[in-house]
Formats: sequence, structure tokens, C-alpha cells
Amino acid sequence: MRIRYLPADPAGNLTGFVLSPVFPGERAALAARLMAACPEGFDQIGYVDEASLDAPLPRLDMMGGEFCGNAARAFGLMVARRRGLTRGSLCVSVSGAADPVPVEFDVSKGEAFAQMALPRAVLRIRALGEAIDVVRMEGIAHAVVARAPSQEAADAVLAAMPDAPAQGVLFREGTRMTPLVRVGASGTCVWEGSCGSGTAALAFLRARGLEDGEHDFAFDEPAGRLHARVRVEAGQPVRITMGGSVTFGEEKEIEIQAPLCSLRTGTSPGSF
Repeated sequence: MRIRYLPADPAGNLTGFVLSPVFPGERAALAARLMAACPEGFDQIGYVDEASLDAPLPRLDMMGGEFCGNAARAFGLMVARRRGLTRGSLCVSVSGAADPVPVEFDVSKGEAFAQMALPRAVLRIRALGEAIDVVRMEGIAHAVVARAPSQEAADAVLAAMPDAPAQGVLFREGTRMTPLVRVGASGTCVWEGSCGSGTAALAFLRARGLEDGEHDFAFDEPAGRLHARVRVEAGQPVRITMGGSVTFGEEKEIEIQAPLCSLRTGTSPGSF
């Protein structure tokens, strides 16, 4: 069957936005097939409810029901371009986020920033013979490891992490960050080009205890640079906005072997 999709590149976190309606229960399995088959080499797949694009709250569902900040801000810019907007802000609904996500966009610059939900908690686990901070966010939990990236270290940390729809391991070396993200529902584990929620998690940790006011952070990630702006009050972060560049490819179609009834012509994903 033919799948329509739009390639998006938010600071190297290659994302495929599926435009064809797909049954929710089969999105995770189909995403894994698309990630293997699409020539772009996507890090992740998001499912767009096309019927919602001109509605007050456009909807995006990630492949495993997780939240992704990079996908959220790229989706917001996609909606702005569709509506013929040039600069401003709008809200989008994204899986894994309890509330609408505000996105600031500048179409001419190809930039978008998403306001991230504040972490729910910071806890510590033991792995690799050390105490490691885990930042629990909406739809994803990130462990921050101060060492060079390796699959062996990532596996050890993932094994010690609490359950979450998605789990990230962020290898930090100064201002450089290398993210690995595992999504349980889709069975994928990917070294990502960049990670929006991971950027927000790292900025949150670094902003705690700083003087009140606005603080800017920038992290060089494998395929691009992401920025985080953190508002601190009484020594605690109270607002985090994350973003940077976004580019899009041309809409494409691909023939995919998918389970029967995973597509239903003329039916929007939101109707299942």
C-alpha cells in the first residue's frame, strides 16, 4: 500500500510525518517498517491528522505515543507554512503532552521553538558504577551521563532506568551532547541527530540554582545545534523553550508492506 509522507529535519533529528490515515494500533509497527525502508534514514515517525491542520488545534501522534520536542516544533512550522503564516506562534496537540504545546515560528528563517513542559521529577539511578540523574518529562525520561557515548554504556543505563513511553540516554561532554532514544512500543533504539526533549532536560539541570532571569544554553549535537531558553525564579527553572532550525523535503509516497486494514481510505486518524 502507498504511504504519503513529508520529510522534516529539525536540527538533524530526521522525522517522517505520515500524512496517510493509519489505524492507531498499527502505527508503531508501521513506523519501524518506514524507518527501515525510507531512503531518508528517519530517526522517528509522526502521524499527522490532516483533517486537523486547519482546525484550532492540529494533532500529531508520535510512533509510540511518546512526546518529541523536535517533532512538535517542526509540526508547528509545517502548520504555519500550510496556513500561509510568516512569523508568530500557535499551539499544537502532540502525543505524550497533557496540554497543547506552544510553538514560536519564523518561516523565512526556517526556525521554530517549542515551549516544553517542565520535568515532573529528577531522580537518581545507579549504573556504570556511578549515580546518574534521570529527568522525567512528559512522555519520556532522560538519563544524563558525563562520558563519551558507547552502546555498551547506553545498554547498562537503559537497563537501570524506570519505565516510560520513551527513554533517552544523553552522553554529555562539555557543551556537546549525543542522544540515544529507545521507544518501547515501536521497538526502536536510535542514536539521534539531535533531541529536543533531551536538550530541555539538560538545560533544566544546568539552570537549577542559577540567578533569577533568562538563561540561554546551546548544545552541539551529532547533526545540529539546539538552543534552550530557561527562565529561572527563586533559583528554579519555571519555563523552558527549545528550538533551532527546521527544513522540509518534498512530499513523497512509498509502497510499504503493512498489516491488513492499517490504512482506511478517506478516514482521518483521529476517527479511529
